[in-house]
Amino acid sequence: MRKATLFGIGLVGLGLPGLLGTGSKSLAQGSSEAKQVRTADLDREIRDFLQREISVHVADIKSLDPPPDRVVGALTTGEFSWGTFMRTLGDYSAFVGTNTIAGRDVPQMIGKMVQIELSQGGKTWAQLYAAMALESFGTDLKKNALWQGLSSKERDAYIALLDPDRFYDEKTHTLIHLPENYFGVAARIAAIDYELGLNKDRTSLDDLLNRAATQFTAGALFADDAIPTGRYDRYSNEYARALYDAAALAGREDLMKAIAPSLKEQMKLWWDLLSPDGYGYSWGRSLGAISYMDTMEIAAFLAKHPEFQPAPLPQLASAYFAAWSWLRSDFNNQTHLLSSFSFGRGDYGYITKEREWQQTTTFFGKVIGAHQTFVSTLEKRRRETICRQTESR
Repeated sequence: MRKATLFGIGLVGLGLPGLLGTGSKSLAQGSSEAKQVRTADLDREIRDFLQREISVHVADIKSLDPPPDRVVGALTTGEFSWGTFMRTLGDYSAFVGTNTIAGRDVPQMIGKMVQIELSQGGKTWAQLYAAMALESFGTDLKKNALWQGLSSKERDAYIALLDPDRFYDEKTHTLIHLPENYFGVAARIAAIDYELGLNKDRTSLDDLLNRAATQFTAGALFADDAIPTGRYDRYSNEYARALYDAAALAGREDLMKAIAPSLKEQMKLWWDLLSPDGYGYSWGRSLGAISYMDTMEIAAFLAKHPEFQPAPLPQLASAYFAAWSWLRSDFNNQTHLLSSFSFGRGDYGYITKEREWQQTTTFFGKVIGAHQTFVSTLEKRRRETICRQTESR
C-alpha cells in the first residue's frame, strides 16, 4: 500500500535536539546514506544500553526498607512502579545470566519488592510483572533462585500478590471496575501461576481462560474494550496477544485456534497504519512512547509466530529498528529517563508524574523481552543486516 519509506534515520529525533547528551553514540545517529545496519551491531548497542542504564537505576536504590520515593530523581509512587521493576530485573538477570547487578543481589531485591506492592495494593500489571519476574528464574521452583531465597512468610506474600482474584471476581466472571483488556492480564497471571505450580486447580484456570476469550470465541476480530459502548484502540492487539500467550502456556489449542483469525486481521491493520518512524497506533489511549514499545513487542511476537506476519521478516526488522531508534533518541542520558514530560509533550491522563520512573523501567523490560526473541529469530534465519528502508508495501 505504501511506497518505499525511510524508517528511523531521517525522521528519528526531529524536535528532540540534545536529548542524546553525552552518552554513547546510537546507531540511530548514523549516516542517512548507510542503508544497512548490522544485526550484531544493533544487538551490541541494545545490550550495552541496558547494562549501563539498569545498573544506574539499581545503584540509586540505597534501601528498600523503606522504599525510596524517587529513583534517579523520578517518582516511584505511581501504579505498577515496583512490580514493573521486578519484571525488568528478572528479565535482565535471565537475559545476561547473572543474579547480581551493580553489586546487588537481584533475587533478594525482587523479594523485598513483593511486600512493597502488596502494601500499596498492587494489582493487574504489577501482579503480571511480579509473576514474570518469578518465572524468569525458572519454572521449577525447587531450583528457582528467587523462590528458594524466600522465607515461608515471604512465599505466602508472593502467592497472595499473584492471585488474579485481586481484580477478577471468579463467582460473577467479571473484572472489578476495569476495561475488558484486563482479561488478557488476568489470563497470563493465571497461566503462569499454574505453570509454576502455585495454583494446581486446572478447572479454575480453564474457567478464567474461557471467560477471557469470550469475545474471540464468539467471532470478534477486534476486542471491544468498553462493552456495550464500544472502544477500540491499541489494547485490542495487546489483549489478543496476551490471550494467545496464556492459551499456549496452558496448552489450550482450542483457544489459540479461536484467537488466530483476530491476530491475523489485527496485524494487517497495525502494519497498514504503522508510521515511518515505527509508531504503531496514532489514536486511542496510551499515545506516546508506549506505541513504539508496542512495535518492538509486536515484531518479536510475529517473529515467534510467522503465521500472523503481515509482511516479510526483513520489513518487520526495519520497523523494529525504527522503533528502537526513536526510543533511544527519546532517552535522556543525563536523567536516565525517557523524556515523557519534556516541554511540549503530552500523554494520556493516567500517565502521571508519579509514573515517570515506571514508564522508563517498562521500556527496559519490554525491550529485553522483545530483543531476546527478535534477535534470536534473525540469527536463526541468518539475517546479518537490517535495512533502514522498507521495500514497497
